[in-house]
Amino acid sequence: MINEDSGFAYSVGSTTCSSGLHVVDIRNPLRPTFAGCFGEDGYVHDAQCVNYQGPDQKYVGKEVCFCYNEESLTIVDVTDKDDMKMISRKEYQGSQYTHQGWLLPNGRYLLLNDELDEVYNSKHNTRTMLWNVDSLENPSLANDYYNAETVIDHNLYTLGNRAYLSNYCGGLRIYDTTEAANGGDMSEIAYFDVAPDCDTTEFFGSWSSYPYFPSKKIVVNSIERGLFVVKFNDNQ
Repeated sequence: MINEDSGFAYSVGSTTCSSGLHVVDIRNPLRPTFAGCFGEDGYVHDAQCVNYQGPDQKYVGKEVCFCYNEESLTIVDVTDKDDMKMISRKEYQGSQYTHQGWLLPNGRYLLLNDELDEVYNSKHNTRTMLWNVDSLENPSLANDYYNAETVIDHNLYTLGNRAYLSNYCGGLRIYDTTEAANGGDMSEIAYFDVAPDCDTTEFFGSWSSYPYFPSKKIVVNSIERGLFVVKFNDNQ
């Protein structure tokens, strides 16, 4: 991923840096240079790196990565690329594959998806976890949201008071996160089914979406059917 505010790119899951954060300085895009490694927590599957402006005053102004490391949420201070430091590492009950997540805009909470918990735990529907990250040194699981479906979740992104989730056989699901921004629940307000032939824990359908175009159009992929461009008639 690229932190556009800092000008650094973060490669994850590679053969370098113990499969952790491999940092590249792209402030001069014609001459990218290696900037540093963080491999203390081993394999990083995905990450969101930001110039932190959240509620934890100790870290305001620093560059922080929220890493999803198969079995934990791991938060890293990456300000000094020569001396990146782990802030915290938290596991949670029932983890199967801590896959990906994204901060809510206020920085107090983030949403996290575990890709395999639905596969190995048939007792619950599609789950999205809400984490309180008021304290970067002590993040905690605040709430679980269970969708009406029994499909696998994958990538998610947030924008304003909406979350955009690609849930494999469930396609693109759009949630209202207004209450979640204060620790409450979420509600599904729209969806676009890119995989009408499946509705269970199979690896078909949608992997990812992109909701950040100025036009408000959303690009969503389907493994079997290609690329869709949709628009949600939202008044936010």
